[in-house]
Amino acid sequence: MSVDVLERAVEEYNRFRSPEAFVRIIERRRDRFVAEFSGSFCVTCGVYDWLEDLRYEIRKLDPRLDAVIEDWKQVSDDAIIVEFKLVRKPVE
Repeated sequence: MSVDVLERAVEEYNRFRSPEAFVRIIERRRDRFVAEFSGSFCVTCGVYDWLEDLRYEIRKLDPRLDAVIEDWKQVSDDAIIVEFKLVRKPVE
């Protein structure tokens, strides 16, 4: 995956969701990445939707790429760590 796609997706996510939610990439691997989501959204219902929104930003930039949530955990009152697996869809 192009690092550029992930960086641009994070920029778009933060531009439209901050200050309620802010994401930063804390680890990158070949087909996975770990992101920290922070902000007041952590105390709302529908927390999972905030996490999935990063998937939509990635897919907007590259429709053949998806980021599937593999695992997540709340690490403080205002931070969640999420592990994503990147999946490239075949070209049709």
